[in-house]
Amino acid sequence: MNIAELLTYTDIDQLNRIRRTYGFEGSVHSKNELIRTLLFHLGGRRELSEQIRSCDAVQNRFLQLVFFDLRDVFSMEELLGKAKAAFGKEEGDLRSLILWLLKRGWLFPGVTPRTRHLYQVPGDLKEKINRLFAEEYLEDAVEEPVVYRDEQGMLARDLHRFLSFVMHNDVPLTAEGAIYRQHQRKLFKSFIVPEKPVDKKGWRFGFGRRYHLYPDRFSLIYDYAYYQGYITEEETGWIRLTEKGAGKILNDETESSQEIYRFWLRLYRKPVPHLPVVVRWIDLLARGRWTSVGVISKAVADWIESYYYETEETLLRRILKMMMHLGVVRMGEGADGKELVSVTEEGHALITGVSGFSEEGLDDRFSNPLFGKRLV
Repeated sequence: MNIAELLTYTDIDQLNRIRRTYGFEGSVHSKNELIRTLLFHLGGRRELSEQIRSCDAVQNRFLQLVFFDLRDVFSMEELLGKAKAAFGKEEGDLRSLILWLLKRGWLFPGVTPRTRHLYQVPGDLKEKINRLFAEEYLEDAVEEPVVYRDEQGMLARDLHRFLSFVMHNDVPLTAEGAIYRQHQRKLFKSFIVPEKPVDKKGWRFGFGRRYHLYPDRFSLIYDYAYYQGYITEEETGWIRLTEKGAGKILNDETESSQEIYRFWLRLYRKPVPHLPVVVRWIDLLARGRWTSVGVISKAVADWIESYYYETEETLLRRILKMMMHLGVVRMGEGADGKELVSVTEEGHALITGVSGFSEEGLDDRFSNPLFGKRLV
């Protein structure tokens, strides 16, 4: 519902409470006059912009958590969870944030039988506020990059090539559970986007159950195939294709980009709990245009924290790199050497088609390499 409809369903006492929150006088002779007065104030671009700028840091984070979510309807429990995330490590009154939105007319009690015990965000107001958030960071027009990479559709096709490789080759595993390096090299040469086996000198953990054994992109492909039950790691030390995996090859089925993207969101929420906010920021800032990585870095600064050996900067670059592999963004370089990002149309459809906020992180069976192993 849009804000005009929600105001129509709201009783006059609540309408007057919203009016008093903004401190302006409005006619109370009729409900219709009061609604018109509120719409004039709430719908104005300048007024909304000033209200957002007046928010403190916690209110600003709460607003993003609510308005960046693709859903328009929330339970009290969900809103309290968002309020807790907005406060972060600070102590605060969670319900005060919800009351703050209600008083401003940015959140309403549900009005239909289906939403009676829920709370609803006006759809048109959400769009306006999200645009205003983006405009705070957007630079002047950015020139087209000199070169760029676009990998749309390639990861799903390389997943198919991996399954085909396992079907037509004997693939033994090392004692550590990795595909032998000579087999990796052979496999990677067949990929549209080739990689090299990892250099074991560096620390690698936290981004999947086999992330420590394989390069970033193939690690995602491998873990996804394992998660979907397309491959199995036999106790005898071999990778085998399951009946389900063989069906993907025999029927020449291309994997759904949406399912791979959803898996990535759930997998990477372990090291980046607020990943759904980050990808929404990227979509708001870089859809249909080229935007510098520096601008995105400023916008998401509140939502990425260092993770063991990963800094905020390296985490953002890892996120952007994986989004490129997923076909969600293109990455380029300007004439001045500046790193640029642009969200693809397919990427926008994925980001707005999968509500990352309601996707939980994967359990340890699919994300922790030590799951089920005895630690000595």
